[in-house]
Amino acid sequence: MYRLLLILFVGLLTACSTTSPQLPLSQSLLPGAVVETVSSTVTVSLRTADRNLAARGVMLYRRPDQLRLVLLSPFGTTLMEAQLDGEQLTLAYPANGVAYQGQINELPPATGQRGFAMLRWVLATDTPPGAAATGIVSRPAVKGVIEQISLQDGLVVEKNLSSGERVRYRNYCSHNGVPLAQELLMESAEGDRIRLTLEEPEVNLSLEDQAFIISLAGLRLLPLSQLKTP
Repeated sequence: MYRLLLILFVGLLTACSTTSPQLPLSQSLLPGAVVETVSSTVTVSLRTADRNLAARGVMLYRRPDQLRLVLLSPFGTTLMEAQLDGEQLTLAYPANGVAYQGQINELPPATGQRGFAMLRWVLATDTPPGAAATGIVSRPAVKGVIEQISLQDGLVVEKNLSSGERVRYRNYCSHNGVPLAQELLMESAEGDRIRLTLEEPEVNLSLEDQAFIISLAGLRLLPLSQLKTP
């Protein structure tokens, strides 16, 4: 169960869609406008070689590297809470009375380490400076990996890493002139496909620091390195 919930959190990383990435012609953008914050209910679906899963929840994001995700059961109880603050990751499982905390690189590889490390990469959709409105741009990413960015009409519609990961951005809408992809679609290097859909997102509203803090009261806190898979 831990591994499945972790993969769902990595659903901020994304699977495939036929929805157009383009903005409707009736919507306009402010020059240079970027996403600073997002708060939204979300639907996450996961497809792997041996299972299909789906969950609903709530996501908060603040540029460049703060994120909180709450995944809910069909009955409205919390399955998992995740908080990312820079390199610090906290995962809480209230039903089990336990939480894990540590640096991203302390995650055991089998529990989705690569996915967590990619979160900021997936959510960063700024247009590369000087890039043409439509075309492909390549640039170094981290640890010798090359990032390839596909642009269409000034919007980032796909990003690829030479290590095998891919994320697609679909269903763009203008939120007071700020473009936001409301479907994030990803295929991991291992072939897992995850789709994250944002429902009625609010963009660039002020979010208090407290909104990104998970309550650990009553939970046994363990090092992130002790997170186990079934």
